Amino acid sequence: MKVLHVIDALGVGGGAEHSLVAQLPLLRRLGVTSSVACIFPREGGLQADLRAQGFDVEVLPATSWPGRIQTLRRKIEAEAPDLVHATLLSSCLLTRLACVGLRIPQINSLVSTSYDPARVSERTIHPWKLRAVQTIDEFSARNLVEHFHAITDAVRREAIEVLGIEPQRVTVIPRGRSAALLGEASPARRREARWRLGIGEDTPVVLNVGRQDHPKAQDHLIRAFARLQADWPDAVLLIAGREGAATPRIQQALTDAGIGDAVRLLGHRTDIPDLLAASDVFAFPSLYEGLGCSLIEAMALSTPIVGSDADAIAEVLDGGNYGIVVPRGDEVGLAETMAELLSDPTRRVELARRARGRFLERYELDRVVEATAEMYEAVLARAKAEVVLS
Repeated sequence: MKVLHVIDALGVGGGAEHSLVAQLPLLRRLGVTSSVACIFPREGGLQADLRAQGFDVEVLPATSWPGRIQTLRRKIEAEAPDLVHATLLSSCLLTRLACVGLRIPQINSLVSTSYDPARVSERTIHPWKLRAVQTIDEFSARNLVEHFHAITDAVRREAIEVLGIEPQRVTVIPRGRSAALLGEASPARRREARWRLGIGEDTPVVLNVGRQDHPKAQDHLIRAFARLQADWPDAVLLIAGREGAATPRIQQALTDAGIGDAVRLLGHRTDIPDLLAASDVFAFPSLYEGLGCSLIEAMALSTPIVGSDADAIAEVLDGGNYGIVVPRGDEVGLAETMAELLSDPTRRVELARRARGRFLERYELDRVVEATAEMYEAVLARAKAEVVLS
């Protein structure tokens, strides 16, 4: 089976990009031959990693949307894949238009709750613009795509309720991570990671992972952490993730909080599993998410979690069974919950144990890749049956 994957870009990448790079070698073992088309030029390590493993990765040379549509269409015609699998909204919209009239089944991966009301409240997104995108998305999704992949039930619900997609056309397969590659937390790993960070063995450490963008709510976390410091003056907050649109807001929150070296902005890191092993609490206060890859990595590394009640996060944490859930934007509640966890080692151990078990049961990469290959086979089988009937 030949599959052309279309994605916005690779480069350093976020959850969708890392997931694609992790899955392709395992899909190849299951008989899926993959190539990748990136619609934006963004060189970086993920792109190089795939090429080093023998995958064809092409960045579309066009700079305009009509040019990208035409270039992608020519690529699809030349490669003649069995399936085209697009990930992220821009790539999905582009692929839908490029495939008009081609008898090649499409799968679109829906990786976020794109129309969550929390998005409307963002200062950077105008409601009329979001509505315009939603209208285009609704029409093209219902009429131009054979099947959809959603990474959580929350994302699937939005596809059905907001975009009007029939339930049978959406398959839920979560993102996955390899337990073997992530490794396990251990006292030795914790000591080594803290030594590299210059943090003492007994210092309370809270970790957040995510690019510095508005939905990640790291400014809320900083203000909550400032409250926490009243009772935990030695605590340290680590924020790992590249700079983004919210960086000025984060810097202002740091200035206003006046807690100096207690908060460390680590930037982009390649040692997230070690940071998780070094931490006492993983804080994930996002306003909205599709799933949150760092969330499942925290589960894998047995790091106790405090997450927001955004639909997808609450789903992954099972409403509190695998981590504590606090209301979005509730800085007081977030501070109190982090303090409670730091004060209760027994509860941290129990939450971490349950979360690790849940990770192995649902988010282990091999399981996710097998489910993805099965989805490909089912979509292809339906497409072939429709051709015969027509």
